[in-house]
Amino acid sequence: MFRFLSKFFLISACFASSFTAATESNSADVRALLLFAGGPVIKLRPLTGTVLGDAVEIGARGLSDPFHPTTREFSLAVIDAKQESGFRAVASVSLPAEGKDFILLLEPAGETYKVHVVNGKDSRFGADCVLFFNASDITLGATLGASKVLIKPRVAVFAKAPPRGEKPYYQVTFYQPDDGQARTFANTRWPHRDKGRCYIFFYRSQAGRLTYQAVDEELTRVATAE
Repeated sequence: MFRFLSKFFLISACFASSFTAATESNSADVRALLLFAGGPVIKLRPLTGTVLGDAVEIGARGLSDPFHPTTREFSLAVIDAKQESGFRAVASVSLPAEGKDFILLLEPAGETYKVHVVNGKDSRFGADCVLFFNASDITLGATLGASKVLIKPRVAVFAKAPPRGEKPYYQVTFYQPDDGQARTFANTRWPHRDKGRCYIFFYRSQAGRLTYQAVDEELTRVATAE
């Protein structure tokens, strides 16, 4: 009997060790941004199986604080007293197998959210870079200085600011299709961001007008992409 119990505890210990190692290998630094103009601030909770994590405040004006799901596949949930469980899943997240720093772009879809995952250490998204996300239904264009960028719907598009000249800013123009032509809908100057990067998402206002919102992120608290 004693020998049997010894083997049982040894197997249990090995299983627990393997589980802990698997959990640690799945740990990731995750932040989120709500793709909603002006945006409310919502509270979502990571959900793994039936285990509900702490609430994370997510808005449209800046990235959320980091949270750390224990697995690469999980859900985001809201508290819902109408449900027997007390909560309701509103988004499904599947992180890539590689990487430990991710940004979740949450696009509203009725009472749920479509999740678009971005690698926070992507080599194309370092200092003075821009991530474009087009939540409209048409392909858009942009020029950053002399560089041209095509921005298709719902695909993360990365761009680098033009080389710094004598001035600390550069010209940026956005275009939309109009009867086979490219029509300007925004023309502005952007500053160079030596220690930061920028998220730009396009959307249609309630009146149907095409517009955009910018969110800056300082890179002093996160490692610059290599």
